[in-house]
Amino acid sequence: MKNSITLITASLLLLASQSHGQSNGGGAATKRVYLNSGLGLSFPGVANLNAELTKAGFLPLSRVYFARGAGLYTLFPKAHLATIVNFSSYSGTNTDKNRSTWVRGSTAGASLGFIVRNTDRIQVIPYAGLAYSWFGTRLSAVAPASTAFSSYLNGPTNQQHLGLEQYLGNVGLQVVKPGLGKGAVASQLIIGLRGGYFFPLNTPTWQTNSVDLGGGPTINPGGTYLHLVIGSSL
Repeated sequence: MKNSITLITASLLLLASQSHGQSNGGGAATKRVYLNSGLGLSFPGVANLNAELTKAGFLPLSRVYFARGAGLYTLFPKAHLATIVNFSSYSGTNTDKNRSTWVRGSTAGASLGFIVRNTDRIQVIPYAGLAYSWFGTRLSAVAPASTAFSSYLNGPTNQQHLGLEQYLGNVGLQVVKPGLGKGAVASQLIIGLRGGYFFPLNTPTWQTNSVDLGGGPTINPGGTYLHLVIGSSL
C-alpha cells in the first residue's frame, strides 16, 4: 500500500514539475467552478475480509477495481483555497465454477485544498477532507438447487450479503491542465489526475439485512485511488 501511495505521489509531482517549467501565464484571480467526471482505479484494503472469506470457503475479493465518479471543485485564488466535492464508486464480480463474489464500494465527500499553483497551464492542489462510505458484498459458494423462479425462492439459501457504512478521512493531490485549446469550448475544458488515500475514522459494525453482526474483520473500503479527471469550467 505504501508503495502505491509513493508511486501516485511521484507521478503527480512529476506532472506538476513539468507543467511548471512550461508555464508562463497567470491564472484567473476570481472564483472559478469546474464540473468534472472521473475514471480510474481504486485499491480497497480488504485483506482481513479476504482471510475470513477464504476460511469460510468463499472466493476472496480482488485488490483493485475500476472506479468512476463525478463532482465539482471551486477555486478561490485570492484565498489560495479550493473546495472539492466528489462521489465515486467501484464494483466487480469474481467467479470460479459454482462460487462467486460480488462487491460494490461507494464514497461521497468534501475536501478543502490549498492552491499551490494556478496558471493558465496548470493547477496544483493538495487537499484533505471527509467522506462517507457504503460497502457491500454478496457471496455465493454453491449453485442454486433450481433455476426456476418459484423453486429458487422456496429453496435453501445459497447467498450471503454483508455490508457496512463508515466515515473516512481523505488526503490527496490534484494536478489539472485547464484549457485544451483556444476555441470557446476547448478553452473551458480541463484534464488531469487526482490521486490519494482514504483512511477509516471509525470502526463500523457489519450488517446483513439491517441485522448487526459482531466480531467482523476491519477493512478500508476506500484505500488508495488514482483517477483521470475530465471536465469543464462553468
